[in-house]
Amino acid sequence: MNPVVLMALAVVAGGLSGCADAELDQLDSTLGAMRQSPSGQPPDATVALPDSHSLAYLYSERRSPFLPPGVVKDPAANPTDGALAPDQQRTPEPLERFQLHELRLVGTLRTGERQVAMIASPDGNVISVRVGNYVGTDHGRISHIGAEEVQVSERVFSPHDGWQERRVTLAINAQRSAQQ
Repeated sequence: MNPVVLMALAVVAGGLSGCADAELDQLDSTLGAMRQSPSGQPPDATVALPDSHSLAYLYSERRSPFLPPGVVKDPAANPTDGALAPDQQRTPEPLERFQLHELRLVGTLRTGERQVAMIASPDGNVISVRVGNYVGTDHGRISHIGAEEVQVSERVFSPHDGWQERRVTLAINAQRSAQQ
């Protein structure tokens, strides 16, 4: 035979002899045991689990780290307490049904010392308001009426900080702008 062919056969025979593994004998015996079992299923193997111990989580009473701080209510914060808490017993005014960004300042009117603002609601009504009237869903109260703007003081409840006051301005032909 050709020496090159003999060399190739020797390499192939050597490579195939490397496929023999001692673990294959164990696999053959395990498969033989499975074939001899009545249902053809592997024998049941019971694994002993380690004993479990109860763990005490020290921070279970605190805020979940997966929630933003404003979402979790502080048990000490009560929406009816505080100097800035709105009067829940008073009768709501017509413009309190709408969010402040839905309301539009149409114009203002001065008669003597009295300043009046005309505000259009989303339902198409135009309502006249004065300083002290309530507007918006966040307990907003009109604090000042200027020639082209109305300033509103809103009261917003935060579970973390309690009642906070924020100033908002409604302007003619302009979007609502918050002032801090």
